[in-house]
Amino acid sequence: MVASACTAPANYVADATDCDDSVATVFPGAPEHCDNVDEDCDGTADNAAIDAGSWYTDRDGDSFGDAGQVQTGCTAPAGTVADATDCNDTAATIFPGAPEHCDGVDEDCDGTADNNPVDATTWYLDSDADGYGVPSTSTSTCTVPTGYAATDDDCNDANAAIHPGAA
Repeated sequence: MVASACTAPANYVADATDCDDSVATVFPGAPEHCDNVDEDCDGTADNAAIDAGSWYTDRDGDSFGDAGQVQTGCTAPAGTVADATDCNDTAATIFPGAPEHCDGVDEDCDGTADNNPVDATTWYLDSDADGYGVPSTSTSTCTVPTGYAATDDDCNDANAAIHPGAA
């Protein structure tokens, strides 16, 4: 409604740019929100919304994104995810929490390759260095540690001359 007067009547203003005078949060320059409403009266709903999410490119499809490739918006653009913790977004088998393998690659993104690998070999303490270990002390790693052997059948680990292959 338009009124002409020398002074503004009650509930009137000199600015006629409000696109929805029935809603107090809708006016030119109002902050946009992700709600399909054009709060700032620019003709587009949700553009530059203050509550828009951050979406990260997920090139390898493992549900973990690249922190260096971010977009903002009210909904996730195609090929993006909300998680930005992928340490290698070109390999779907490399992501936080992925199983580690004995391959020199940091699959779980913790900064260390081959820690707690699923395909580790069990090695047995070989105190007498005869190539035979004891079952009571073992470790699982990708490569044989010094002082360990692949077998656990040494009957006397204090004497290198006594072992299952001895004459």
